[in-house]
Parts: sequence; C-alpha cells; structure tokens
Amino acid sequence: MSRVTLLLIYFACLAGEALADEIETVRSWEHFREVLIADGDSESEADAQIAAMLSSLGSMDRSAGSDRIGVAAPSFEFDGWLNSKPLTLEDLRGRVVLVRWWTETCPFCATSAPALRAIHQQYSQRGLTVIGVYHPKADSQGPLDIERVERAVESRKLDFPIAIDWDWRNGTLEDWWLTGPERPATSVTFLLDKSGVIQFIHPGMEYHDLNGTAGGLLGGSESHAMCATDMADIRSQIERLLAESGPPVP
Repeated sequence: MSRVTLLLIYFACLAGEALADEIETVRSWEHFREVLIADGDSESEADAQIAAMLSSLGSMDRSAGSDRIGVAAPSFEFDGWLNSKPLTLEDLRGRVVLVRWWTETCPFCATSAPALRAIHQQYSQRGLTVIGVYHPKADSQGPLDIERVERAVESRKLDFPIAIDWDWRNGTLEDWWLTGPERPATSVTFLLDKSGVIQFIHPGMEYHDLNGTAGGLLGGSESHAMCATDMADIRSQIERLLAESGPPVP
C-alpha cells in the first residue's frame, strides 16, 4: 500500500473528532461520510477520500504478518478492561483466542464490529475467546479516558472482553505488531491456538459478511467482496484451531 493511501486512512480516521472533550464514534461508512462533510469536506471530496480508502481493501498485502506466524504471543500489558476481569494468556490457556485492535474513529473498525459480535456469538461456547483491543487515534496524547472507551463500546454494541491499549505506540500493539516490517494498518487481528501461539493474522482494515449486517456497504458489494473472503478465511481458521488438541483449560 502506498504511503499516500496510508496517510489518507490515518487522517480520515482523525476526522471523527467532534469536540475536544468528546470523540464521535463512527457507526458505518455512510456515517463516516456524514462526519467528513460536517467537518468541512464537500460531497465530492468526501466521496474521493472514501473511494481511496476502499480501494485499499483489495490491494492490502494479506501476507503482511507472516513473520509472526508460529511465534508465541507476547504477554498482555493493557491499561484497562471492560466487559471482563483482566485476562492473561495463562488464563486463556486451552482456548483459541481472537485479538482485534480497533478504534472509534475508523470506518473499517465500525464495519467489522458486527463480524466480531457474530464470531463471539458463534464460537464462544465452543472454546473461542474474542478480545477487542481499543487503541485511540484521535486525541491519543491525552490521559486515559475510560468514559470515552465506554461510549465507543456501547455504540458498537461490543459484548465481549475489551482491553485498552491507550499508549499503543509503546504498548502491547508495539510488542505484537509494530516491530519488524512495515505494517499496512493498526486494526490487526491475531488468532492464537490453545497454547498461545500465533497461527493466523489478518493484517488490518475490515472484514464482514455481505449480508447487510455490517452497518452499510458504501461503494457497493464489489468494493467489499474481499471483506467477505477474509471473513470466510477467519472462520475457517477458527474451525481448524478449535478442532486441534491442546492443553487442558485451567
């Protein structure tokens, strides 16, 4: 992905900042377009920015992260938890674990939220734990704001464990993902096997089914076809890892 596209994505994600004391949670691509226009973009400027972002879905290098496959996941060092007591990798031994970084100003994350809820509902009783890791992009230099994260979690209707990686540039995301080769995005998803070893990585942006549950598909289904393929790949990997033997659940 080009540096220009990365900058478009980064600054577009910052466009969700409404007031200095409250960040608006983007709900869908359509809502993101409304936010851009409210922040001063013309309709054509907003559409051009979104088109550039959506084009990155197909061009993203999905082999990014192959250097992490087979590596034992580093320990969690998070700043807070919602919907759960604090978890550790040792607590999760014997379970398959999906870890996805997300933020409230990112339309890619907004459209992936229904997919994470569906995965949690489908597989949690079969041995999968979904952890959504919040990392701020807009106003990320300020102090930890639990209420801001709570608003985003409520808006996205996330009912699985949420960890907070506030200082993500120096925190867990740095340890897990930002070291090594250039990465295409920070909204990365990891699948860990029952022993805590990284077995699959979706390197970022967006995935979901094409069934209308993703909160709007601006650009049409063709723009998001790769998202459905990625969603199928993630489900396939979850099924594979759940079927494997592993250490007993503590």
